[in-house]
Order: sequence, then structure tokens, then C-alpha cells
Amino acid sequence: MTMRRKKNSLIAPVLVTLAVTSTLLACAGGAATARPQPTAPAQSTYADYYPQNPMAHQIGKTIVGLDGKPLKLRGVNLGGWLLWEGWEFGKGLLLSESTMLDRLQTLVCAADANAFRDQVYANYITEADIARIAQLGFNSVRVPINAKILEDDAHPYVYKQSGWDILDHVLAWCEKYNVYAVLDLHAVPGGQSRLSPSDPSDQLIWKSAEDKNRTVAMWQAIASRYKDRRIIAGYDLINEPLPPAGQDLADLETRIVAAIRQVDRYHMVIVEGGKFSSDFSMFPAPLSGNQAYGFHMYTWFGDNRKKSLTYLKTVSDQQNVPLWAGEFGENTYDMIGTTVQLYEDPANAVNGGWSFWTWKKAPGRYPALVAITLPDDWKKVMDWVNSPSKNQPDHAFVLAAMNQFIQAVRLENTRIDPQMLAALTKNVSKP
Repeated sequence: MTMRRKKNSLIAPVLVTLAVTSTLLACAGGAATARPQPTAPAQSTYADYYPQNPMAHQIGKTIVGLDGKPLKLRGVNLGGWLLWEGWEFGKGLLLSESTMLDRLQTLVCAADANAFRDQVYANYITEADIARIAQLGFNSVRVPINAKILEDDAHPYVYKQSGWDILDHVLAWCEKYNVYAVLDLHAVPGGQSRLSPSDPSDQLIWKSAEDKNRTVAMWQAIASRYKDRRIIAGYDLINEPLPPAGQDLADLETRIVAAIRQVDRYHMVIVEGGKFSSDFSMFPAPLSGNQAYGFHMYTWFGDNRKKSLTYLKTVSDQQNVPLWAGEFGENTYDMIGTTVQLYEDPANAVNGGWSFWTWKKAPGRYPALVAITLPDDWKKVMDWVNSPSKNQPDHAFVLAAMNQFIQAVRLENTRIDPQMLAALTKNVSKP
């Protein structure tokens, strides 16, 4: 990989110790702004804004960067930061973010659990992480977002300033270090599946007209706020949707794209398919000009990579759109290395590039690129959160463990695995 910028000093923000008083809960939010629900306009076409597009954008099966040259987004996901899954924090393959927070509140209190959440937001990914990502030669990050950082269920269409501040900061860091950002709505209101990455509610989005409206409105609010931010390479609309039928997904994505295009004509939209972002049969044609298809590829249930890439190439060729591997990873060094090699082979038409899952996590079955060394006390807390029992750790113990975890996730206290880094970089084509 080619470094896009000279090495910069890594300046991290000051660590704030977790507070233990309930008064912090009232201070954690910030001002909120209401946004009207969007109306769907007539859909724009690519010809309406090409070739004047000032952003990274699509031309046929290629993504073009800000320099006007073909761009492959080779980067990492910032998983575990703004959308939690238990296994990334040490335990709990099926633990969603809401379940984790609910159980932490049982151990401490709502104020302390929410203060912990805010400290994860402040420390899991910092400017130092983005600087290091750029230094290692990656040119992009995918930013998985839980809709709840912007909107509470109790206050639909009212967007939290605290959430905007987080996104503003990461975009500013990306601008400073020349790292493209893809904003990924990883968990929509209500959830798009029953699986933990969707942080699902009792009723999924597919059965809720209100949650669909909220999702469309949220994307319009995001696009309206960031329409001029050139560092954004694209909007990844819904992560790994599992709709009852393909048409349900096509209908919702069509509404989202129309709402985005009402306020933002220039940023690329990234559309994921069904069946964990592997099936695009519900999209016989692109939903918009300036679009890519984002697919995910994991091989835990069998290695079907070449078959999948053959199918995806057909979709790309027939619809004349780029392919981008928005997620892959969680595997052995050899499997990661050969997957990158497949993506880099021009015959497989992954012209948009790829994003490894994930930049930072607690090592588990598979090694981490950036490994968090979990404190022993935090492991005990996560054991209980994953499987509550009568042997409940006490309040003071949990608070201390929370503080230890917050310090452990900071970049200066983690370890980069050189073997995983080599697997991601050794087969990369040089410009």
C-alpha cells in the first residue's frame, strides 16, 4: 500500500475517569435538533451531476477519487466503537449493544452505564487511531453507526448534538490524515435483523412504518449535514439487511436514496443486498446514478469465495456498477491474505476495493489486527453480562473494571499484530 501522507505525531485526548454519580446522566446528552420527515422527490440520474461531481464518485465500474484518478478503497472497519457486539468486548457472540447496556445498568446504575458508553465513544477510536491507520497505508475507514447515537426511540426525528459531534470529529480526523470515510448505518431504528449487529428491538423495521420513516429521515439528515464533506467516499445505507422478501428491501432502499438525493446530489450511495449482503437479485438495476454495491464475505460455513465473486462480477458487468467488499475477516492469516489476493485480481471485478473487519477488538477465535488486552476484572464483568447468574459482581468492582477497560482500548495500550498486517498488505497491487 502507498502511504498518502507523511508520518504525523499521535496526539490523543485526555482520558476522563468514569463518573459514578447519577448527575452525569443529565450531562451526557446535549442539545437536540428536530428534522422534518422527508418527501420523496423524483429520482435524480447520474447525468444530472456528472461530470461536475466534486466528490469521490462512480464512473461505470470504477470509483474515482478526489484527484480524478481511479480509486480502490482499501481500509478497515471501525467496529466496536459506535455499534457494540459482545464478542468484540471479550464475550458474547449474541450480545447486542442494548442488552449489554441493560445488564450493565443492573450491575451499576443507568447513569454509570451511560457514562461508560460515552467513555467508549471518547476512547475506543481517537485521532491517534486514524493517524495510525493512515501511517500503515490504508486509505479508508468504514464507520459503523448505531442509529441510537443520533436518535432516541422516545424522541423520534430529534437528533442529538452529542451524536453529530462524534461524527464531526471522526470526519475531521479523516480529513487531517487523508483517509476516506464511508458512513455505514449498521443498526437502523428497530433493527434490520434479529442478529446482534442490528441491535434489534421487539419489532423489526420491516413491520414498522414508523421505523422506516425514521430511517429515511435519518439518512436525509445525515446527507444534509455532510453534503459538502469531500472526505466522505459514500453512504452505506443498511448493513446486512435480512428482509422478509427482497422487494421489502428494494422499496426501503429506493425511499432512502430518493431522500438523500433531495439534499445531496454528489455523494456515492452504497447498496447492500440480502442474505448478509451477498444477494442482489432484488435490484435488477441500480437505484441511483453514482452507486456501488457493497458485499460481505465470510467463510465460516465453507469456502465459496470464487463462486460468490463470479456471481458478483456478473451483477457488476450487467449493471455497470463498482463492487466494494465492505466486510471480510474473522479468519486465519492465510485466509485473510488469499482473500485480499482475490480482491486485488482484476479478473474478479472488485473494482471498489475492500474494508477489513475490524481495526480493533479483543482477540478471540481469530487474531486481531489491533488487539485489546482485556483486564482480568473486565473479563469477569463480561462473563456475568453474557450469562447473568447469582454471583453478581458488586458495584465498586464493576466501576473499577469499566475504567480498566476504557484504558485498555486506547491505541497506546493495544498491540498491532504484524502477521495480520502482512496478510492485509502483502498482496496489494501497487499504483
